Parts: sequence; C-alpha cells; structure tokens
Amino acid sequence: MNDHAPYKSITLSINSELENISLIGIAVRAVCDFILFNKNDSYNIELSVVEAVNNAIKHAYNSESGHNVEVNISIFSNKAVFQISDIGKGMSSNQCHLNYSCPDFEPDKIETLPEGGVGLHIINSIMDEVLYETVKGKNTITLVKYFKK
Repeated sequence: MNDHAPYKSITLSINSELENISLIGIAVRAVCDFILFNKNDSYNIELSVVEAVNNAIKHAYNSESGHNVEVNISIFSNKAVFQISDIGKGMSSNQCHLNYSCPDFEPDKIETLPEGGVGLHIINSIMDEVLYETVKGKNTITLVKYFKK
C-alpha cells in the first residue's frame, strides 16, 4: 500500500435535511470501528464529520432540502481521509481556520453560547489536518486523521 491510493473507500450521499445527518454519523462510526480507532477517536471523528455535514446543510444550502451532500471516506496505510462536498454557497479557505480558537462564552450561562464558529473549532481541534477548497463550484472540506502507532 502507498499513501497515494486508498486501499478502501466508500462514498455516502444524503439529501440536505438535518434529519439525515445521523445516517452519516452511524456510517462514520462503523468505518472508524472497522479501522480500529479507539472509542474516543471514533467518537471525535464522527463528531467532526457530522459537524462538517451540518455546516454544509446549514450554510452552503441555507437549510434547504433537495440538495446533495456527499461524504467520501478513504482509508490509507497511515490515515483516514473524510471529504465532505456540496455545491452550495462556499466559504473562503481562510474561513475554515478563522475560528480555530475557542469562541468566548461562559459555560454556565446558556445565553452566552455563540451562534456559530463552534463546529469549526471542534473540527480543527480534533482532526490532524483540515483543508478546504472550491473547484468548479464544488466545495470540499477534507478532514484527515492519522493512525496512532
């Protein structure tokens, strides 16, 4: 096996409805269990992918159903790669990392919870690499998690 071609991959596709996100979560958890990530890593990876899909539905498609969100999962010899794609409204590649620091709020006061930015913070905190690009109208956020040796 080399790092350029995955030895296993799967592509999942859902309609842009928030109810469908749980299906992606179940599939990602099963793939992580197959790869033998520990339970904590599996949960965190699932959370990151679900957040990215949630962002695609809410922000790229303005929570409008009838659009496609695609999740491609590729397993390499040293890493798992999760690519979440949509053809909705994109963001700048800078935006993907702008909210890397945790938003300022008081955990005991629900009214101080931020409206946005928490998902990208979670994703950037958990995943080893986060890349974002738009090519020919297709937005893709790529989340990479390396296997621990």
